[in-house]
Amino acid sequence: MKINYTFAALLTALFLFTGCDSKSEIDQNLIANTKNNTPYVKKFVSKTFKLITTDGKIIELTSTEEGLDFKDYKGKKAILLDFFATWCPPCIKGLPVLKELREKYKDDFEIVSVLFEKEEDKPTSEIIEFIEKYGITYPITVGEENFKLAKDLDDVQRIPELFLFSKDGEFVKKFLGETDLETYEKYLKMAIGKK
Repeated sequence: MKINYTFAALLTALFLFTGCDSKSEIDQNLIANTKNNTPYVKKFVSKTFKLITTDGKIIELTSTEEGLDFKDYKGKKAILLDFFATWCPPCIKGLPVLKELREKYKDDFEIVSVLFEKEEDKPTSEIIEFIEKYGITYPITVGEENFKLAKDLDDVQRIPELFLFSKDGEFVKKFLGETDLETYEKYLKMAIGKK
């Protein structure tokens, strides 16, 4: 079949000029305007958490852009949030170091252990047995608020995962896995304002 090239060229020109008709209106909303382009920035939203300890006390904390404000500890003590599980060997292995750290700095420092296990999997009675077995003297929190806090804190997935906050609630350091006493002390001294 022979194609008439003159006819094809004429047809193409007709479509081109019809598409670019100067009378057609342009929807200005569809055209990018570099003056109005602003980068997407996720807006910070503060949240308050009420963690429940194994003895029924409430530890209230509120997220800030700098870290966490602990209602009963702000301005008084640096806080180490310890996300752990009773079945986790590194968590258990690290208990003597945490206990020693707390004892050494008890006037300026507190540990709050956040159980990363569901209550249906680990009832409070079993947690209390765990506390007695290992001689834990700092608070351990249980319940759904633990998981909400974990999600808010960079979506905790691995344990032990620990977050250190200064007396003013500013985030200082994240620790993942086993950590030695000297490393904890280095950052804890910053958190409590000691050289």
